[in-house]
Amino acid sequence: FRTTTIPTPLGSAALDDPPSTDLITTTATTTVTVTVTAMSSPTEHQLTERQLQAIEDEIKSTQPLTSIRLPVDALIHQYQSSSSSDDDDDLDDDDNGFLQSAKLLAEKYTHLRRVRGDGNCYYRAFLYALAERLLRRMEGEEISRLKDKVSNSMEWICGNGYEATTIDMFHEEMVDLFDFVAALAYDVDSGNHHNHNHNNNNNNNSNNNDNNYDHPLEDALSKLHERLNEENATSDYCTWFLRILTASQLKSHPDRYLPFLSADSTDSSFTSAAAATDRLGNDGTVDLSVFCAREVEPMGKECGMVQVAALAECLGARVVIEYVDG
Repeated sequence: FRTTTIPTPLGSAALDDPPSTDLITTTATTTVTVTVTAMSSPTEHQLTERQLQAIEDEIKSTQPLTSIRLPVDALIHQYQSSSSSDDDDDLDDDDNGFLQSAKLLAEKYTHLRRVRGDGNCYYRAFLYALAERLLRRMEGEEISRLKDKVSNSMEWICGNGYEATTIDMFHEEMVDLFDFVAALAYDVDSGNHHNHNHNNNNNNNSNNNDNNYDHPLEDALSKLHERLNEENATSDYCTWFLRILTASQLKSHPDRYLPFLSADSTDSSFTSAAAATDRLGNDGTVDLSVFCAREVEPMGKECGMVQVAALAECLGARVVIEYVDG
């Protein structure tokens, strides 16, 4: 799963059994070309830092961490507009690969959520889709299973080379998120019972204006959305913790994942040929510790298919990737 620097949605992640209704897409809306040259003075370096910060600030101001639910037709309208503005007047809409893909997605899904294209998009999409699915389906047993899995993961994570004092705060935030979802699910269930009894007791009162319990699920989803869209808070903390779970899974099962990493020693996910060389050990195999330190742990590093598989297998989640290819 990759994103590239073109202003269109390239990848999407859904945590639902097809045919499903919701889709999470990741969108890169800013095209940035960075040329690295030898800096002749501190001033140039400082200027570059300010430019990068300005780009980051612009992304934050224009893209929420995760959008509200949008009709999946929004993708069709986007690509139709793109096609109509193309310089080639002979281009037929149906020949547009992105448009064709959007139409196919509209046959399977009804809604989507856009995710900020900041390099953390897959982990953030996974986090949001998982929490929303658990809440919508009121899966109490699954919430408990995942909470227990995360709660008991500290010893396992530390056994893979991480310090407890470094990850403790992020671990606690992830556990607290599951508690939060469980509490919301309980409130929804209680609200549904209250609403059912309330309607039975007041079905002859046409002037009843008490709507507090008319939409308990929508209210709970709104609270979840608000929490997962707060900057530098739960979403970022849990996104980083998902990276640590992914790295620990890779390190714990090298025989499972190394063949996929070794298959392409010049993987384009590495930023340079030197980076690809650095990840190789003395025997020419991939050094998983180096790979994780370089490509998994840092925030802003995009997620490859090996990481997708490792995170899904770590948490026992089924992930469906919809790849929009033009």
